Amino acid sequence: MARTKKAELEIERLLWRAGFGPRPGDTKRLARKGRKGAVEELLRPRGTKWAGPEAKVEGAPLDPLNVYGHDVLWWLDRCVRTRQPLAERMALNWHDHFATSNQKVGDVELMVKHYFTLRTHALGNFRKLLLAMLNDGAMQMWLDLAGSDKSSPNENFARELMELFTLGVNNGYTEKDIREAARALTGYTFDYDTKAFGYDADRHDTDFKRIFGKRGRFTAIDVVNMAVEHPEHPKYLCSKLWSYFTPRPVPKATLRQMTRVYKASKYEIKPVLRIILNHPTLYADLDAPDQVKPPVVFVAGMLRRLNRGITYDSWTYQLNEMGQQPFYPPNVAGWDQDAAWLSPATIRARFDAVGTLLRNDIKDGSLQGTETVDQAIASAIAATGRPLHTPRTRAAMKKYAAAAVDGRTDEWEIKHYFPERQRVLRHLLLAGPDAQVC
Repeated sequence: MARTKKAELEIERLLWRAGFGPRPGDTKRLARKGRKGAVEELLRPRGTKWAGPEAKVEGAPLDPLNVYGHDVLWWLDRCVRTRQPLAERMALNWHDHFATSNQKVGDVELMVKHYFTLRTHALGNFRKLLLAMLNDGAMQMWLDLAGSDKSSPNENFARELMELFTLGVNNGYTEKDIREAARALTGYTFDYDTKAFGYDADRHDTDFKRIFGKRGRFTAIDVVNMAVEHPEHPKYLCSKLWSYFTPRPVPKATLRQMTRVYKASKYEIKPVLRIILNHPTLYADLDAPDQVKPPVVFVAGMLRRLNRGITYDSWTYQLNEMGQQPFYPPNVAGWDQDAAWLSPATIRARFDAVGTLLRNDIKDGSLQGTETVDQAIASAIAATGRPLHTPRTRAAMKKYAAAAVDGRTDEWEIKHYFPERQRVLRHLLLAGPDAQVC
């Protein structure tokens, strides 16, 4: 594989796994910097966070607080327009890690604020992110932290803090640790009349608790600090971060390196991501990608590649059909990843979504009947932003492109079948097997 070609393939993979795919010109520009230079640019975002104005649907600005489904479009729009792809992708990853759903919260404004909390701390310090989650209104509603009283402590936040956020299932804690932590997490309040969150010291349990073998009059902040400082936490979080960028298992030596760097930096996220994004495993088998694109990445990446934006509202429904609707994760554990994204129903949803996007691009009668097979394929590749595709797909395209217009010489046949061929070729490039992986 030629050096220039390999460099561009590495950047293409990096931008898909650490962002939402390339915009036109991104791959060649970053390839000139080299892989390490490209990684550093992603890790040190500068300038405008989003390109251009916010999307408009049917000529009207998005209104996530008042129009059903616009909250999903609002987040998708940011993924499409982002100039800081890693930070935006990590906000989506943290949404999976701290899975919080408006299905229970029932307040879009709180969910939008939740997004900004995730986005603000996306590449920062994990301890600070976790403390921000502790005081996040949507999270307090989602895991019943607001309203937990010393007379009847709610265990939901304490359980997920250990099981999902910091340590892993049954890893370094006991049921008693959860119950004791729940006592320390009491006192947060929510007034349903004024919709104000607060803290009432009289509702907080000030008695002694024993958590992780330590005894004290612990507060909520103490519990967060103890969970982050638990010896099992670095390994768990670093493994979880690794899993967002490759489906391949993390090498033991790499996991040790990540945990060591993570602890030494006092729980900074960037040093861990730097190791992951420069690791050879991420760039293995460039001609045989093995990570399934999450639906939001699939859609946002397609729109970025085509240099298009959000112009209609059916993306909300279509993302739900594909299995990933931002602000609505399925449960506290978030979304299942990789192969779990693909089922007969979700593949059909992806296929149909591409059809909706392309349906008005080429009208009957818009192409001449003199276009050759090679010209038709070249035109389709150029029109779809030159997506990566395998020799097998190229062979299938050639076979179809020849058969689709063979013998079509009547005027009405030329008017219909030549444009139809181009529509199908573009659809295959954007919705076929190669388009599902990165």
